[in-house]
Order: sequence, then structure tokens, then C-alpha cells
Amino acid sequence: MHQQRATPPEPPSRVCAAGTLRRASRSVSRFYDSRLSSAGLTTTQFSLLRALERHSEPIALTRLAADQVFERSSLYRALEPLRREGLVKLGAIAGGRAKEVELTARGRQRILRALPRWREAQNEFLKQFGRSAWGTLSTQLVAIVEAAHGLSDA
Repeated sequence: MHQQRATPPEPPSRVCAAGTLRRASRSVSRFYDSRLSSAGLTTTQFSLLRALERHSEPIALTRLAADQVFERSSLYRALEPLRREGLVKLGAIAGGRAKEVELTARGRQRILRALPRWREAQNEFLKQFGRSAWGTLSTQLVAIVEAAHGLSDA
């Protein structure tokens, strides 16, 4: 019988942070997408709706893009299906060309419909990954976002 030798782990300086984070993000998103699909949303759409829910008034697209770490054109593309379904409303900011977006009543209803499915996904993920491990990692991920902002500002 042939035994497979364990490959020694790569030193941290050789493991690509971008590739590793993207693979993790795609894996987790795929799992959450499977749960949220019955509510007619993707993970990205649900996150955008929740971000808008936290604001009690319309928010400038540039601010939402910065908060959610989106390129503006990617944000427009992500919002368009939500706009078509009447979940968000886009408009011009008074006195300028800038645009703003707000959550509609229909969008709030969709969040309520999706929340139980999101909670199910969240609980399954935490059970598998570990609540304590997630607490540590989520703090580190916030630090990663801040570090990346610092790099792009330099």
C-alpha cells in the first residue's frame, strides 16, 4: 500500500494572501448563496440590502462603495437587479450628478424573508468552523481590510 507523504506547509511569506482570501470568500459565499437563493438573493445582494438597512436615509453611492469595498461600476452592476425588483431606489443627489440609493419597503420585506435563511447558514458555518475561531478571524479580517486600505492610500 502506498502512503502519501504530507506536504510541508508553505512558509507564510510564500502563501498568496489574495488567492487564499479569494478562495475562502468564494467557498463561503457559495454556501451562503445556496441558503439565500430560496429568498431570491445572493450573498452580495443580501449584504448590500443589510448595509442600506443600517442607514435610515439615502446614501451616496460613492460612500456605499467605499463602505462595502466595491468599485463604483461593480456596485452599479450589483444594485441593478435590486433596483429592477423594486428592492432599492436610485436617485440623483440634489444639486449634482452624484447618485444615491435607498432601501424600499419591498427591500425591507425581502430582508425579513431572507433573515431566517441567513441565520441558518450562519449557524451552520459557525458550528463547522467554530464560534471562537470565527470571533478571532472576523477581527483579523477587519484588520486586513484596514491594512489593504492603507496600502491603496499609500
